[in-house]
Amino acid sequence: MIESVDHTLGNSNGMFIFLEASYPAKEGFRAKLESTIFQRTPSYGLCLDFWYHMYGPDMGSLNVYLNITNATTLLWTQYGNK
Repeated sequence: MIESVDHTLGNSNGMFIFLEASYPAKEGFRAKLESTIFQRTPSYGLCLDFWYHMYGPDMGSLNVYLNITNATTLLWTQYGNK
């Protein structure tokens, strides 16, 4: 079923990224999505909010990293069928 809205804006103007994890993707396949620099807000500090869907018996991992001055820290990870 194709939705007419997404979680970004709640209307048809939202955005998403799709990465195929089954054939023809090969084991060890990696994709990288980088954002602009997040600015702190007075009430929340720093926050990243996103939706994800990982479906299939051979699903790998989804990782969120923080990179500050080329020092990378793993913040969050999920593995497998979700």
